[in-house]
Amino acid sequence: MAEKTEIAWCDSTWSPWEGCTKVSQGCDHCYAAARNGRFAKGTNWGTGAPRRLTVDWDKPRRWNDSAACTGQRLSVFPSLCDPFDNEVDPAWRARFFALIDQTPHLTWLLLTKRIGNVAKMIEAPGMQKCGLPSNVWLGATVVN
Repeated sequence: MAEKTEIAWCDSTWSPWEGCTKVSQGCDHCYAAARNGRFAKGTNWGTGAPRRLTVDWDKPRRWNDSAACTGQRLSVFPSLCDPFDNEVDPAWRARFFALIDQTPHLTWLLLTKRIGNVAKMIEAPGMQKCGLPSNVWLGATVVN
């Protein structure tokens, strides 16, 4: 995960966990799956594979503090996961959305191939409030 990224449409990448499961042909050339294959031998990818919680949860808070001081809003993309993956512990998602709430000077770019999960997952027990926080941009990949 990078403080600076070459992804043109975001400033930084940071993911709350690593891992996912292919759900459609839209996943055929997934950057995160290929990266997981190189660095973790694919252990966090696929149905039933354990997701790996990432370590530095303070990094986005530091970026938020910096953005608050400079007045420059930063965009962050969780590039190694789908935030609405069915196989992620709901407590992890609640923790991630709490972090999003605690970082109002960041714009979180959440991309999913599971748009049908969004409504039920953002209103699940443990989530702090209804609806997506105002600092989230939600995007969906649609295929076929």
